[in-house]
Amino acid sequence: MFFNNVTKGAPDVMYHLKVRADGDMTPEKVDLGVGIYRNEQGVYNEMKVLRDAKDTMAAANPDHDYEVTTGIASFLKNAAKIVFGKDSSLLQAGRVASVQTISGTGAVHIAFLLLSRSVPGMSKIAYVGTPAWGNYLPMLDLVGLKAKTYRHYDPKTGSVDWESVLNAVRTAEQGSTFILQACCHNPTAADFTKEQWQILAQEMKKRQLFPLFDIAYQGLGNGLEEDIYSVRHFAEQGFEMLVCQSFSKNFGLYGERVGAVHAVCPTADITAAVHDQLRFLIRTEFSSSPAYGARLVDIVLSDPAREVVWRKELDAIYERLQGNRAKLFGLLNNVYKTPGDWSIITKGTGLFSLLPLTPAQCTELQDKYHIYLVNTGRVTISGLNERNIDYVAKSIDKVVRQSQSGISAKI
Repeated sequence: MFFNNVTKGAPDVMYHLKVRADGDMTPEKVDLGVGIYRNEQGVYNEMKVLRDAKDTMAAANPDHDYEVTTGIASFLKNAAKIVFGKDSSLLQAGRVASVQTISGTGAVHIAFLLLSRSVPGMSKIAYVGTPAWGNYLPMLDLVGLKAKTYRHYDPKTGSVDWESVLNAVRTAEQGSTFILQACCHNPTAADFTKEQWQILAQEMKKRQLFPLFDIAYQGLGNGLEEDIYSVRHFAEQGFEMLVCQSFSKNFGLYGERVGAVHAVCPTADITAAVHDQLRFLIRTEFSSSPAYGARLVDIVLSDPAREVVWRKELDAIYERLQGNRAKLFGLLNNVYKTPGDWSIITKGTGLFSLLPLTPAQCTELQDKYHIYLVNTGRVTISGLNERNIDYVAKSIDKVVRQSQSGISAKI
């Protein structure tokens, strides 16, 4: 009686894709769907530095008490240094309010809640460049913020649609929020150049717009320091802003849900007020964040020697991702000479590439060749390895040629 009128939730493409891929036991299966880093063996990659940290924590045998609502203080201090730099004047002045969250998704949600419920007089409009991470729009709607979209990506060039971005900024209502992915854009892999970030900061300052940075892939694009350029540049320009940070990808802690929100504020007194509002929102929503993963991150980032090892392991990951991009491009462009412009593969950075494939072509790759990718053409580059990359390229070539000729593809 009570639940009779409940309708189904909005479909989740990634949920259904993962269920289907996980259930496929054929030896040909290639999972390029869910955004996790897989190693050359095609499995979850556990960093050596993480294994060592687990041994250290096991020996210390911490208890299972609740952590304080706002999170582990030392973890948050270390996390903020990864974002703003160890010598950050903002951190030294006490102008950054940091709280622990349930990974990047939780960080974005708490940030949206803060803007929606706890910042009097602020515009309720948030701009999202499309295509975008699928959670932004429903999460904005959930907290009562109004989303406006503009085109972030030009599929013809495989790059940022810079005219569209500038037009959105120059016509936005004063005080509006712009959701910006700091690096390794999901799903397009099309990032702003340093020069574009500089121009964007100038234009947003003129219009008094508020930046909300989402940084889920720091270290997987061009290096840990290079990938955070945008956030640090905006900080140097005096912006108030929110930064949503995740350690899922760059520590391989997907299931442990380790993240943080950092609010850059004008003064230490205002920082304290913002921190307390964030505390209140966390307390009323999930009380406190998981401790296990954050303790591991803290062990690594509290030890300079371990941090060096972590940074080197991250460098190896992003170098392999770039290598996979070059190999896939070489096979499609030079070996199979597949019709189309495949240069977008090597233009991108990070975990993903948005291949120029139609939904029908993507469906055929799933149904016929057991290659699982999002129907937009988004693939997770780390899912490629020496055993499957030629099969993937050959299958893409067959599907593209078949769709042009109308002849059934065979492999």
